[in-house]
Amino acid sequence: MKKLIYTICILFSIGITLAQQASDYFPTTCARWEYKVTPLDSLNNEIDSLYYFRHDFFFEETYFEGKLAKIFKTKSGPEETIYFQPYLDSMVFNFSGSNVYEYFKLGLVQHLFGFIDSLITDTTFSILDFFKSQEDWYSVYRFNQNLGDDYTIWQIDTSIVFDTLALPIRLKVIGERLPDDSISTTIGDFNCKKFVRKIELSYLLILPPPLPPIEVQILSLEDYIWIAEYYWIVQGVIPSINVDLSFINLPSFYIPGLKTKIDAFVPITCTSLAEEESYSPEEITLSQNYPNPFNPSTIISWQVPVGNWQTLKIYDVLGNEVAKLVDEYKPAGSYEVEWDASGLPSGIYFYQLKTEGFVETKKMILMK
Repeated sequence: MKKLIYTICILFSIGITLAQQASDYFPTTCARWEYKVTPLDSLNNEIDSLYYFRHDFFFEETYFEGKLAKIFKTKSGPEETIYFQPYLDSMVFNFSGSNVYEYFKLGLVQHLFGFIDSLITDTTFSILDFFKSQEDWYSVYRFNQNLGDDYTIWQIDTSIVFDTLALPIRLKVIGERLPDDSISTTIGDFNCKKFVRKIELSYLLILPPPLPPIEVQILSLEDYIWIAEYYWIVQGVIPSINVDLSFINLPSFYIPGLKTKIDAFVPITCTSLAEEESYSPEEITLSQNYPNPFNPSTIISWQVPVGNWQTLKIYDVLGNEVAKLVDEYKPAGSYEVEWDASGLPSGIYFYQLKTEGFVETKKMILMK
């Protein structure tokens, strides 16, 4: 009996030792991830003409909201200027045993939720305040989860008012570990851990107690992630989805998908964010706006090697000026500005950058 107990203890200890540690999948040094991001159409075909790049920069490990966290900065933009753009948003991860926690925060999407709030007539509910109240740590990747077993990352029940009618809804994020998958990238072939996060919005059909409410799904958005040992996330795919709202007399529509795939991985000496961004442009460049086509806003980026007076204007197809985005002296550097065309009709527009001895015009498409 003693030998049996001893053997069980040894096997249990080995099991603990061999258990998958999430930190094994993260590099041991600071690094910069360079991803190519390609939109997907309604049939999930890649729209190559609309691709752009995303850079993630891990530069610091420190305590954040009670956990030892790896701090990332991230930015997105066209190939011509991505290296010169500043990092505008951040991501925060904690590795604990076989689990990866991510701190959910609004970041740059705060302005989007604020804009949506301005369109809602229900003054008792704020989307911005709702999501800000949910900022916290959530266990997003569980490396020892049984294959095919869902786990709830986040769930909340609330209600929204539609034409004076209060509709009970449930919003939840569900995780699942899928079978390991092999993929090929520009930096090599990897055998990856694969996860999917499902974001589900449902209408709750309330039944008499003690019966639980019945979920009537409105939409479900899936986010597939491939994680390679040492290299962290090497691919992500969000398929496009068709949303049918006919049951509440609203038109159907589709949400475009995204494919994100690693293009370069650059281990670097841990450095400050200022050093990572210390690029100097060598020539004047006006980049293609992104996204393009767009609705209703788009980003325009440019760079100048010396300080001078700069103007950036928008024109319609008849040559009429419809917006003046920049008209001032700017020092050497890289810049970007967001143009919101909410009040204008669909069509072709032109944006023109003028500086001393330089004029360039590019075309863009507003598609509502």
